[in-house]
Amino acid sequence: MTIVLFGEGLGGDFERGVGQYPTVGDEVHLVTNDDLRVIYGWAKGKKGTISVGQIAAASGISADISVAGLVSRHSAIVGSTGAGKSNLVTVLMETVSDGSLPNARAIVIDPHGEYATALGDKARVFRIRPNEEAGERPLRVPFWALPFSELQQLTLGGLQPNHEAAIRDQVLDMKVVAAERLAISPPPEALTADTPVPFSIKKLWYDLDRFERVTFRTTGNQQTEDQAYPPDEVGDASQLRSDRYPAASPYNQEPYKNQRKRNLERHLDLMRSRLKDSRFSFLFSPGGGYEPSLDGEIENDLDVLVREWVGHDKPITIFDVSGLPSEVLPTIVGTMLRVVYDTLFWAQDLPIGGRQQPLLVVLDEAHRFVPEGEDSSAHRTLSMIAKEGRKYGTGLMLVTQRPSEIDSAVLSQCGSLIALRITNSSDRGKVSAAIPDDLGGLIEQLPSLRTGEGIFLGEVMPIPSRVRIRKAKKKPIGDDPKLPDAWQVENRPDGGLYSRALTNWRAQSTSAQIAESEVEEPDND
Repeated sequence: MTIVLFGEGLGGDFERGVGQYPTVGDEVHLVTNDDLRVIYGWAKGKKGTISVGQIAAASGISADISVAGLVSRHSAIVGSTGAGKSNLVTVLMETVSDGSLPNARAIVIDPHGEYATALGDKARVFRIRPNEEAGERPLRVPFWALPFSELQQLTLGGLQPNHEAAIRDQVLDMKVVAAERLAISPPPEALTADTPVPFSIKKLWYDLDRFERVTFRTTGNQQTEDQAYPPDEVGDASQLRSDRYPAASPYNQEPYKNQRKRNLERHLDLMRSRLKDSRFSFLFSPGGGYEPSLDGEIENDLDVLVREWVGHDKPITIFDVSGLPSEVLPTIVGTMLRVVYDTLFWAQDLPIGGRQQPLLVVLDEAHRFVPEGEDSSAHRTLSMIAKEGRKYGTGLMLVTQRPSEIDSAVLSQCGSLIALRITNSSDRGKVSAAIPDDLGGLIEQLPSLRTGEGIFLGEVMPIPSRVRIRKAKKKPIGDDPKLPDAWQVENRPDGGLYSRALTNWRAQSTSAQIAESEVEEPDND
């Protein structure tokens, strides 16, 4: 038998750490239930603990975890597909929102849209196409909250450094002018192209497009604005319609092309396409008073947006990002978290600040947002929260089925690890590297854990424990289908429901409705 000493009992208390080591010849006793109650009863009578199940090695002993350890020290939940991660997250959120912590505040990033059904009555749900009858809200992320480099990549793609610098300066000029119309105008010298100040991206496209198209009566250094040809047809920035100018002559005669032309026609076509793409309307045409006019004026600023997101009367906010285009998912999630984090950072001395009302960020499918060796808006924001969030009251919970793909620097910042069943050897290796050497033997148990069983290590539970996690009151959508019950139903579904499925697909919403007359009976012939 190989044993690891990790604590000792002092009367009726058990503490982590060993003050006096046994010697050769000392007796070894079989543990009793009374001993286990002392060992795992560290949380008995203590405030700030929540129960998530029972200790697997002893029946009737509650598995209590520390709320402070969960939120302040960051945590990671890892496990293979079907091991019970979604159930554990739901149990944690149910316990946080059961009324025992009335001032709790948590954000759940939900890439699969599975938590709204389980937590909807205790959470405010935001999604691209909300079910307003169920109380869901539209997800809006104003484009002007994005850093310039992210916005450029999203709309124009890669640019030559000199062209990028010129457009960055143009955006800054537009923000400086627009900032004067804000209720509280920041000093111009504090503004950069990354500052979240509204400006009209349609006006930016229109100005850049005009610069490419305009022709002149003169050439060289004499091409001033008063020498430009008037447009044959005046465009409309709000409708993304270009000006039409006399075509430049291929010979050395009028009309002359713009000598400073940047040759960005393809980039501007991409930008126009993105601005008109309905998949990106939540970003470029968000509505709700967040879309700037051509002069950069808005009805609602970011304070209203953050209040809608985390300042409501429910303890949990669910961002259902399953409807976002996959190519911009890390950028949008990173921007959303950065807006919330920066707002709470600058509210440190206010009751809404992170230190006064801490925030827990639960990130499902974390390997998609903080992958090893890649850089994105989400990666930068989450890395910053992992390194600095503890000081400012923002905790991070990473949930993933592929820990081997997560950035090691971010994972190393997690003070607690909850490991469910893991069968992949590379994933087990990454988990093993994240825990103390004296507990490495626990990793050997991971492939044999039952569904819904996990090993809790770190700040959430001072005693390394194998826990049987209880079932959530309401199952998330990601739970396994009921088999074989579902295949034992005698009557097969109505074939006309495929019309409803097609409607939902085209509307990108599982709650889309069509008229009954549109559902045709299947042709049995």
